[in-house]
Amino acid sequence: MKNLTEKHKGDGISRDHASEYEINYAQKLSKKNYPLSNSQYIYWIETDTGKGGLSSIIQYNFEDSHSINLTRNEFNVKSKIHEYGGIPYHVDEKQIFFVNSDDQNIYQIENKKITKITNLRKVKIGEIAAYKNHLYFVVEDGNGNGSKYPINYIAYLNLEDANYGVKKIIEGASFYSNLKISSDGLKLLWLEWDLPFMPWEASKLISVALSAQGVVGDMQQIDGGLGRSIFQPEWDGDDIIYVCEDFDSGKLFRYDDNGKDLITDLPVDLMKPLWVTGLSSYKIISDQLIFASGWKEGRMKQIVIDIIENKFAEYDFNFISDQFCVKDNFIIFSGSTENFSDEIFYLNTVILPPKKINVSRETYQKECVNECYINHFKPNDRKENGAAIIKIHSGPTSCSNYTYSKEREYWRDRGFGFIEIDYRGSTNYGIDYRKTLDGNWGIYDTQDVIDVINYLTEMGFYDPKKIILKGSSAGGFTLLNSLCEDIDVGCASCYYGVSDLGGLLKDTHKFESGYTNSLIGLNENKSNLENLLQSRSPILKIEKIKTPIIFFQGMKDKVVNPSQTKKIYDQLILNGIDAKMYLFETEGHGFRMKDTIDKCRFAEEQFFSNHLNMNDT
Repeated sequence: MKNLTEKHKGDGISRDHASEYEINYAQKLSKKNYPLSNSQYIYWIETDTGKGGLSSIIQYNFEDSHSINLTRNEFNVKSKIHEYGGIPYHVDEKQIFFVNSDDQNIYQIENKKITKITNLRKVKIGEIAAYKNHLYFVVEDGNGNGSKYPINYIAYLNLEDANYGVKKIIEGASFYSNLKISSDGLKLLWLEWDLPFMPWEASKLISVALSAQGVVGDMQQIDGGLGRSIFQPEWDGDDIIYVCEDFDSGKLFRYDDNGKDLITDLPVDLMKPLWVTGLSSYKIISDQLIFASGWKEGRMKQIVIDIIENKFAEYDFNFISDQFCVKDNFIIFSGSTENFSDEIFYLNTVILPPKKINVSRETYQKECVNECYINHFKPNDRKENGAAIIKIHSGPTSCSNYTYSKEREYWRDRGFGFIEIDYRGSTNYGIDYRKTLDGNWGIYDTQDVIDVINYLTEMGFYDPKKIILKGSSAGGFTLLNSLCEDIDVGCASCYYGVSDLGGLLKDTHKFESGYTNSLIGLNENKSNLENLLQSRSPILKIEKIKTPIIFFQGMKDKVVNPSQTKKIYDQLILNGIDAKMYLFETEGHGFRMKDTIDKCRFAEEQFFSNHLNMNDT
């Protein structure tokens, strides 16, 4: 673990020429996520890209810095719920429960012995919560129910009764998340939402009383509903703390016997899109203090709130994290700084100064370009070649990254500028900015990319024929739409991009099955479907694309059907456009394996060199 308040030297190494050895050396082999703790240890999930994305539970002793792998190579700890997954385990004082990737069932670790405790078929499990030997968890059940999509419900398992089995206790909503049991084990909290909405568009906070048989009593809706989103409910004694959408930001509220009350009005947005489960914007440190982390004008700020004195201190550690836990007076994070990515950090809240401080050291230029924002990273010293990569983030409800990135440093070391764009719809400039893309996906984001290209060339930063567009998933959609416009760039790199909105509407997974409707405005204008698809789908205006493109696609992708990449690639070849396509049989939506990542980087470098006339660089 690393102390967040200390300065560390980066481990990126500048090199003049690419080689297999250098890329293997530079590519980080592990990613650390989802820290949890009990009174003795700290835990996290460590994913090894060199072992095909194998994820393990690591136990760490804060006193002697000793760590052990509890699941070794025998299990791959990973939840696949909602396709994107999320936190795959739960830690108690004496036992750990986790989801195994292969069969998506729950296993128990007790005294280092691992035992399978559920035996369900065709399911995906996530969000495990436990009180003693009582387990609650979310199930995505794909067992032939006559529906196009699986059925989601909350299940209960009593480990003290071997004959009890898994019992379905809460059902009816499209999705469930954020299961939280009160400290006495008598109440359960959760979030639920229904199609066609995403959790950040409309979700409900529900509470119910519990018994040894599961649920007893009526469910109570605490907050939320249509047009109102909730995030990260937590118990604080008998009270409930949670983040609720309030005008342009997510704010921290308390619910008690007297109703709902704003804790304090912070200058940050605490709402985070729940693409994966297990995310955090705050943690309760003590009866007096709450630690929070939220977005403010494109940067993530850290805040310590004194709820008794009704005041707070704001910090900027040049740090991004949406996964953290509390261990005594320490906040344990998974996140990225200017020198490290996907690492575990700690912060001692006792020694923080009681005033606003900024310890960041910005290595980029943040600029506003018309209606969007960019983080502009210049090429590394003495290696400028006049070329630049514009990276378009996915989501589209996501945002750019300004902390350390191996990918970014790889290209900067080879003379490329690297520009990360926050187009309209990004999440780090407030809720109103995020919502501007609703009904306008394929229009506003495309125009923002064009504006950035024009800005970079008009300012003389880069040669337009040496600009590369790069995007994945929704970012690939924006990339392809941009190439349908009257722009002149060198080439593009598209990872599992959306090219056919009609195909996406018909053939995607349950979690996002209603998302496209709101993004293109179909909910308000269903009669205009044909015109919307024609004007926004790159495959339907492909004759306008004149730019060489290299495509990368996982054949196990359940979000963007591989046929979308194959179809647009084939059509470009027929049109005489230089295109390359790489298919990976064992990859899904988001590449996990080191070998895949290396092959993509090699292929990109060759493709860029050929089309930007950079073979002599």
